[in-house]
Amino acid sequence: MRQLLFTILSIFAFTLSAQNSSQQLLSDFQKNSSVKNAAISICVSDANTDSILLSTAPQLCVVPASVQKLITSATALEILSAGYQFTTFIWANGEISNGKLTGDLVITGGGDPTLGSENFVKKEEKKKFLSDWAHWIKRAGIDTITGNIIADPYYFSDQDVPGSWLWEDVGNHFGAAASGISVYDNIFEVIFNVPALEGQTTEVVKVQPEIPGLLFKNEVISSPKKSDNAYIFGSPFDSNRLIKGTLPAGSTNYSVKAAVPDPALLLASELKKILIDSSVVALGNIEKQKVIAFNKIDTSKIVVLWISPGLFNIVEQMNKESINLYAETLLKQIGLTVSGDGSTMAGTAAIKDFWTKNGINTQNLFLADGSGLSRQNAITAETLVDVLVYMKTKSKWYGAFYNSIPITGVEGTQKYYFQESVLKGKARAKTGSMTRVRCMAGYMTTLSGKEIAFAIMVNNYSGTSSNMAKQMEKFMESLYQNL
Repeated sequence: MRQLLFTILSIFAFTLSAQNSSQQLLSDFQKNSSVKNAAISICVSDANTDSILLSTAPQLCVVPASVQKLITSATALEILSAGYQFTTFIWANGEISNGKLTGDLVITGGGDPTLGSENFVKKEEKKKFLSDWAHWIKRAGIDTITGNIIADPYYFSDQDVPGSWLWEDVGNHFGAAASGISVYDNIFEVIFNVPALEGQTTEVVKVQPEIPGLLFKNEVISSPKKSDNAYIFGSPFDSNRLIKGTLPAGSTNYSVKAAVPDPALLLASELKKILIDSSVVALGNIEKQKVIAFNKIDTSKIVVLWISPGLFNIVEQMNKESINLYAETLLKQIGLTVSGDGSTMAGTAAIKDFWTKNGINTQNLFLADGSGLSRQNAITAETLVDVLVYMKTKSKWYGAFYNSIPITGVEGTQKYYFQESVLKGKARAKTGSMTRVRCMAGYMTTLSGKEIAFAIMVNNYSGTSSNMAKQMEKFMESLYQNL
């Protein structure tokens, strides 16, 4: 009896000690002056049992920034499968005879976000797919096109950016719209020469790639600051662009990345150039229009069938490099697959419905996009951790999901974190950041061998973003050493 009582008391004491230790970790984190008035939602669970080990306001809704991509990617893997591939068709809308296509050459996009992407090929090879297309077009017996080269990007019902994105984000490279046709990650570069004296107007030297009809109003000036503080403003499908801000004085060939206004027209233009270089006569213009439904194309008229990398590859690049375009594309594909509506709204509804049906409380899951760029997104640390635990314990695509999350201090968006930390190379964590928002979520095996899923989300902190990142690193180190 004494032995039994001693055992019970020992277990109770150990549990109490563990609870006190956990509370001390939270207390130490919250003592920092930068989070005194911040909204904090933290949840840490055993990754195998979903039992909460440590939490503070785990059901508080906060802005997630890019950690939201974990939910988008998890849902995409579950609904579409890791092997899912996007398809692009090039087909002859007319008759081919004696080397002549009497009619139009049509590019019908199927949502592939990876065409010419530097995330999958070297920069100097990103136009190689166009040469491959030209080769197959000539193999089909076409050396003259009497009609137009038409781009049909209307695979998704929604071609625009989410309406809640900030104007200062739209137009910049991370604010590119997802549509049925994407090319070069929907990014172009504006190359500047910057005067040596501060306060002087910069010069736009060139644009890469060339975009037909693009017009600039350049208000960028030189500055003693050594960072890129230039922003490009302009809505999708509008050729007018305003550039404001500053660039480092004395810089030459300084590159600023921006969102392509109309990727479909750019792709048609790029294809026409490569065809002409390949001695194919293209007599018509480049146009963008809806020709025929994606699934109604006469297969006998297809001259190029182009397949994207598998979804597991796309998700890996999306999470490791935090690519908004890929997340928004997957969101629309989820909506199209589930309800036949390839829109942002249908995609967010499908995500919420999927997790509700799989036993996760989605009452506090508010989604406005797939990437986390919108400030109208709001989720809780507990919901995010529930998704992480589900993927580990129930998903057959867990391996693809886990491998997509960057290794701390080693790769992707984690490459510049944890460099002097005991956690370098020892955890998987997706970051999320925007003005006054810092979040981190993923998986970690602690020093004691416990596998945990965690979400650390802070909104409206004071101080610098880099300081907040350091505080999160220290907190994660404490979790590693003490749980």
